[in-house]
Amino acid sequence: MLLNLPQKLQNLKMVAAVSNFLEKPDLDNVYGVGASLQGSEMSRQMGRHLMDNPRFRALVEENWRPPAVQLNELLAMPDGSLGHVYAQQLSSQGLDPESTIDHSEINSTASYIKHRMRETHDIIHVLTGFGVDASGEMGVLAFGLAQNRHPLAVLLILGSLLKALQEDVDLTPILRAISKGFKLGLSAQTAVAFKLEDGWQRPIEDWREEIGLPRNP
Repeated sequence: MLLNLPQKLQNLKMVAAVSNFLEKPDLDNVYGVGASLQGSEMSRQMGRHLMDNPRFRALVEENWRPPAVQLNELLAMPDGSLGHVYAQQLSSQGLDPESTIDHSEINSTASYIKHRMRETHDIIHVLTGFGVDASGEMGVLAFGLAQNRHPLAVLLILGSLLKALQEDVDLTPILRAISKGFKLGLSAQTAVAFKLEDGWQRPIEDWREEIGLPRNP
């Protein structure tokens, strides 16, 4: 029985974090759910899955980091470029590129993956065409689960569906977004493995085509 104690403690942390998210589904509690998964077997499985991808493994081995960029630089880029579309979305939420960066130290493959997931989240939104409303977030999570096997996506999708049922919210748009996210994620190349931030000025449609996403989702 004692041999299972670490796993039981990990499960209790996850349950507590998801409970906090259900009570208050804000960004801090999303990060709390993510923190509860650190060191778990599910996270290690995600790591193995991503490291099986040669392009992603090359990023980790190179320890490639995206260059710093300011919001005004992105907004000045050509209309239709990845950088300009991304900046418009950030600006509409009162955010800037700095707010998407995790400044904690990268000292392992697991910490590299954690950083890469966070810094690409809003880029994935614009590449896939999912909005930043509840349905759009579920679509991006489903896309990430299909591509990266991210356990955080599992917990947030299940938690959000449970909350929607409890509050008698119409599930149709949420389920459609999840279905679309799975479909896009399974058919495209692993988006987080690309050096997207090295191609801010590139037309977003060209990026989508290279990754295997619809040019106009």
